[in-house]
Amino acid sequence: MVMRLVLLGLLLGACIAPGEGAPERTTFTFGTPPPSRAPSSGSPPAALVWRRIADIPTGRSEVAAAVFRNEVYVVGGFGGGRVVEIFDGQTWRRGPDLPLAVDHAMAAAVAETPATATSAGVYIFGGNAGAPIARSFRLAPNATAWREIAAMPGPRSQAAAVARGSSVYIVGGYDGQRLVAPTYAYDANADSWRQVAPIPTTRDHLAAAMLTGRICAIGGRKLSLTTNLATFECYDPGADRWEAMPDAPTPRGGVGADVVGTRLVFVGGEQPSGTYKEVEMFDSATRAWSRLPDLPNPRHGIGVVAVGRTVYVMTGGPTPGGSQTPVSEAIDLTAP
Repeated sequence: MVMRLVLLGLLLGACIAPGEGAPERTTFTFGTPPPSRAPSSGSPPAALVWRRIADIPTGRSEVAAAVFRNEVYVVGGFGGGRVVEIFDGQTWRRGPDLPLAVDHAMAAAVAETPATATSAGVYIFGGNAGAPIARSFRLAPNATAWREIAAMPGPRSQAAAVARGSSVYIVGGYDGQRLVAPTYAYDANADSWRQVAPIPTTRDHLAAAMLTGRICAIGGRKLSLTTNLATFECYDPGADRWEAMPDAPTPRGGVGADVVGTRLVFVGGEQPSGTYKEVEMFDSATRAWSRLPDLPNPRHGIGVVAVGRTVYVMTGGPTPGGSQTPVSEAIDLTAP
């Protein structure tokens, strides 16, 4: 797709439609988009600061990311649809390529425990391969290739995935025709799927993470850069129900989030005029939002994960639409 079409799509406030192909690639070393006008609450703690870490070898956007064995896996995306790169906290290395090129896919990792002895590893679900797909894959510990697993009940991209024990939950997203409400639950031990309570607010380009045992979905949009949401909802697997939570201070889609202890960190996003610098944190103990230091290089389509008390923001697009940067950053949170 030529840049003229990308710019036209942004002027109309429309989401890049799956099936139209990846936008023309533009690579940036530092993102310098216009500041966002969306409000945010509180002031950032003075002691916290973002630090630049090693650039990812392949700058991409609309990636999927997960943590396994305390290493960060960044998978697929515009600019490297089959590329898998792994960060150990200091350096990057190349992982086994995906069997097919995808963007807007969902990733999660099932940790190694006695209960997951045969199912631990990194998982990739759906995404766009010309159009949303249902195919899914697993990279087992120490494996040199991805293995195809049971496909999702239906095609889905632009959603979010969260692992809880041996289960992975797929929330939100787009199936090629409409926004998707059903929540898919994958049993990694049985290699099988089931549907659970639907997400109350359908949306795409959202983030999700496990917070105090619940699957929490945050932000997203309604298939357009002009319909960003602040919606925050959490799913309780034991009760099979969703609960409305306090909205995020800044509505946005194209986002990422993960959890440190009882705190959810919400990062990134895009709007027609630029990308979001705001970094906001929800504390489940107080049920209140606060502001962290702004992201030095605002971007969307990012990989956001937490390892210990460190939150990583990997690669992404510094301007709306089809841009990529190798920039990766981290912040170390203090103890609660």
